Amino acid sequence: MEMYILPECYFDTVLVKNILRVKRINHQKSCYKVESAIRGIDDFAVGIIDKDKVNIGYLEECNLEIKQNHLLLWKHQTKKHYIIQLVPALEKWIVNVINESNVDVEDLNLPQDFEGLKEYTKYKFVSESEELKNLCKRLVNSDSKTMATLSHWLNYLFEHNRNADINVLKENVRTT
Repeated sequence: MEMYILPECYFDTVLVKNILRVKRINHQKSCYKVESAIRGIDDFAVGIIDKDKVNIGYLEECNLEIKQNHLLLWKHQTKKHYIIQLVPALEKWIVNVINESNVDVEDLNLPQDFEGLKEYTKYKFVSESEELKNLCKRLVNSDSKTMATLSHWLNYLFEHNRNADINVLKENVRTT
């Protein structure tokens, strides 16, 4: 089932692996590659992408089902395809979640500012970084509402995949 989870970038990949406690995931290198990959899957699939300035065309075939805690959950109109968007784009999203979670990242030797994080998260080998792995573990285990929502959505979709019901996720929407 891990091959049907399609994160867009290195950070998303490490984060999703931590949330789902899996070793492998179907990492894509851009939102357009997530779009292309998900279009080629007839079965269940979940894409994880940033809310960029321009939306991928695939979202026109989806309905926005839930908007909560810096996250958007889209569901394809006819397929068991879901898209989770991080809002705003990745680096600002990370800063927001770090601030929301009160996680201290000073000892991780990670950039604290938007530009520094942007440069760091684009680095090819960042997914192998112990600092990034530790940041993701701290965020997943934090009291962040955004992380709780993302974890809940991913775990539910991963566990129920083809039998997932968007109404179950709507019923469990936490107040923001």
